[in-house]
Amino acid sequence: MPVRIRCHPVPRRSPRESRARGASFGYADVPVAEAARTQQSEHERLFVSFWNLCLENIPEGTFVHRRLTPDEARRLIDDARRAGTLSGVSEEDLFAPYKKSKKSDHGRLCRVLGEHHRITLSLRDFVIRAEEEGERYHSIHPLQFAEVDDASRLLVVSCHYTLPEQRKKGALDFDIDPGSVTFHLFEAIASPDRP
Repeated sequence: MPVRIRCHPVPRRSPRESRARGASFGYADVPVAEAARTQQSEHERLFVSFWNLCLENIPEGTFVHRRLTPDEARRLIDDARRAGTLSGVSEEDLFAPYKKSKKSDHGRLCRVLGEHHRITLSLRDFVIRAEEEGERYHSIHPLQFAEVDDASRLLVVSCHYTLPEQRKKGALDFDIDPGSVTFHLFEAIASPDRP
C-alpha cells in the first residue's frame, strides 16, 4: 500500500535555502496519488539508490512512496535505460580506497538483482563521466543530488543479509537474502498551489 505524504512548502527559495529550512509533513488524500499517475512524463529521470535515502531527495510539496514488485522495478529500470534517463546514485564514494567493502556490497546486490530478478544494473550505471580542461574523469553520482520532482523519480532498492551456512573459520561474511530484496519508488505529485 502506498504511503502518501504531503509537505507544506514555505515560500519559494533557492534549493540551498529550502534544504536548510526543511518542510513540515502530513498525510495527503488518496485521489491526489491517482492524479499523479496521469501527469507523469514518459521520459522522466529515474534515480536508483541501493539502501539509502536522504532528506535532500525529498521534495517540497506532495509525494508518494510505494513498493514495487520486482517485475515492475525491472520494467521501470529497462524503460529508463532505453530512454537514456537512468542514473544510479550512491551515498558512498565507491571509488575511494577505504570503501572497498561498500563497493563489494554494491556489486553483490547487482549480482542478486540480475540472477534472481532479471534486473540489469552495474557499477557503470552509478558513474558520472566528464571531461574538464581536456582531462577525463569518472566519479560516483552522489545520492544528495537526486531530487524527486515532476521530472525525476527515485527507486530505492533494499535487502536483508544472512550468515552463510558454510563459512570460513573466523570470517564474518554475510550473504544477501534474494527473497528480501524490496523496491521503493518515491514520486512527486503535482498539486494546486496552496495559499
